[in-house]
Amino acid sequence: MKAQVGRAGRAARVGLVAVLSALVVSGSSRTVAQAPKPEMTRVAQFDNDRAVSWKSIIPPHTESTLHRHDRYRTIIGIAGGDLTTVDAQGKKTVTHYETGTSYWQEPMPPGAMHKDVNETGKTIELVVVEMK
Repeated sequence: MKAQVGRAGRAARVGLVAVLSALVVSGSSRTVAQAPKPEMTRVAQFDNDRAVSWKSIIPPHTESTLHRHDRYRTIIGIAGGDLTTVDAQGKKTVTHYETGTSYWQEPMPPGAMHKDVNETGKTIELVVVEMK
């Protein structure tokens, strides 16, 4: 009796594998929901007459749009890492942000643009405080 149940169980598993394989093969005509691609996010911290602040959450292998910074700002590494900036001509610069360390940055030169790219396998979190 046990041998028959064992064979039936194996047959059921083989049948299930065949059904799943058929679904995978014929899957080109079906739409499979995929997890949304992670994106960089900005979480507002404060905004007053003198400064504005936000927390940037930069998941692995994500990039921002091309943008610029016209004001003086402080950046604080919450979860540090190596962040790549790519200018409009494609030149890359890697900046290492140490967790728990603050950095002062000057406004960008007139007309300069860049995008931020996290080419690493870990999320980087930075708090930015920008002077008005």
